[in-house]
Amino acid sequence: MIDQGDIPIADLNLEVRLPVLVLSNRRFHQLTGRALVAPREQAEPFPWRVDHDGETYAVDLARTVSLDNLGDVVNTASVSAQNQATRALRFITS
Repeated sequence: MIDQGDIPIADLNLEVRLPVLVLSNRRFHQLTGRALVAPREQAEPFPWRVDHDGETYAVDLARTVSLDNLGDVVNTASVSAQNQATRALRFITS
């Protein structure tokens, strides 16, 4: 099952499939059937953007998607990147 920190390819709409950083945990997924994800975006020098392996994920553009729209996991974010994403999510929601 998809877990926090995984980077699967996601169907964000009918035309776009791209890597996303999963921000939510398994418990959230089990309760809702959805995942909170940050899409890959162009690098911007904002505290709510997370860099991992040369890719930037936009926590400020986080959205929920059905678990059915998440494909194969292609990578897993480092603990450091996961912690940065958690801090960014707290930053933009406080």
